[in-house]
Amino acid sequence: MIIFNNGKYKSILAAEPGELNTIRQTVKSDKDFYPTYHLAPPIGLLNDPNGLVFDGEKYHLFYQWFPFDALHGMKHWKHFITNDFQVFQHADDLIPCEPFESHGCYSGGALKVDDKLAMFYTGNTRRLTDNQRIPYQNLAIFDCNGMLISKRPLIAKAPNGYTEHVRDPKPYLTSEGKIRFICGAQRQNLTGTALLFEMDNLDDTPRLLGELDIPKFNNHQVFMWECPDLMKLGNKDIFIWSPQGKARETHQFQNNYHATYAIGQLNQHTFDAEYIAELDQGFDFYAPQTFSGLENKENTILLGWIGLPDLTYPTNQFKWHSALTMPREIQLKNNQLLQRPIKKIYENMTTLSSLTLKGKMEVEHLDRAYLKFDAQNRPFTLDFFSNKAKEKLSLSYENGLICLDRHQSTQTELMIKFGSQRYCKVHELYTIEIFFDRSIVEIFLNNGEKTMTSRFFIADRENVIVTNRSLNIEIGFPKHIQYV
Repeated sequence: MIIFNNGKYKSILAAEPGELNTIRQTVKSDKDFYPTYHLAPPIGLLNDPNGLVFDGEKYHLFYQWFPFDALHGMKHWKHFITNDFQVFQHADDLIPCEPFESHGCYSGGALKVDDKLAMFYTGNTRRLTDNQRIPYQNLAIFDCNGMLISKRPLIAKAPNGYTEHVRDPKPYLTSEGKIRFICGAQRQNLTGTALLFEMDNLDDTPRLLGELDIPKFNNHQVFMWECPDLMKLGNKDIFIWSPQGKARETHQFQNNYHATYAIGQLNQHTFDAEYIAELDQGFDFYAPQTFSGLENKENTILLGWIGLPDLTYPTNQFKWHSALTMPREIQLKNNQLLQRPIKKIYENMTTLSSLTLKGKMEVEHLDRAYLKFDAQNRPFTLDFFSNKAKEKLSLSYENGLICLDRHQSTQTELMIKFGSQRYCKVHELYTIEIFFDRSIVEIFLNNGEKTMTSRFFIADRENVIVTNRSLNIEIGFPKHIQYV
């Protein structure tokens, strides 16, 4: 075992006495923004959800984690086990301590094989002679109690024809019982793609099968595919990935990076897409991953990162960064993916109360509340929260277009750089569900037909709503999550 400690490439094993507790006290000093029912890091930076697997009884989930600051340093995998997504038990983390992960454990997925949990991940390393990145694809074995058993390298470099940007292996089982995993990749000509590898068993050496081809996807300007996830849902194949470099558009693909999905049929290495769309149209959503080990007959469960690469947030001053979405049930309807919080979120919510909203009203604990109303396909404008600086978050609808506007709230320069409004086209708008959690908002339109996930920052806020028309609103409060 090696204890790495080289600038931002510092392992948690190298923490000085009391160092982590000091950082924790800084996090706890944040009285306005730290969430109550979303998974957020105890300290430091969180990004991609990783290693999501159901072992037959329990859900295992990891996330990318740098514990020492709100920046992208040495990546660890923070590990939790849960039965219900309400109580989360700590388990063995994946900590970089071997030469094949010398600069961090990058993203990947998981698979249950017999009585073991196989975690496939990318080991980030740097060559000493020229600091060139060398990606390893690695395998860590855990037992179902969450204990790390072993880890080893599978592939020691990028295949010929590809740059060092080959990463994020997500495994799945073929109908013949083979183990396959798909990696995001960049070709030598600096275009994005994904690579398929196959193994006979966990002791085998992976074989490169080739690229995944999606003829109907416009790959123009795309320089990298991150976080690929290939799976079955019912009788359809689903591919979820994060293509980097795709041009921003006025009413979709509005962020610096995006999460995309395709529905269709996988024939050998060709994905015949019947429908391709953006997965979420809010300000802050990236790198989603689904759980393996589920039946996937009618639905499956997905988590996403409420954040984006290269963005800073006002919480950086408190030494924490980002969170995970609520677990989402995704299902197919009319050849599109619908996303809604899993049923447990609703079952554990306090009893809904109703009110008629007119003009300006104070709503106690609005900043951790669930709101639901019928827009009746009519225009509206809602302003949420207020403070002495007259900050607010606004949501409006008119002529088939939803707009989420955070320009009158606190933003960093990088947040402002990519615009302060996000739009979502909806042919007809009826059911709207809004989940607030201190500095997080998840919005679900028409029972999950479209979603908008975002951060917003309004300190010392009043819990008020201002509306330009009368609305009948149901209000509830999601249950706080617990860590044990």
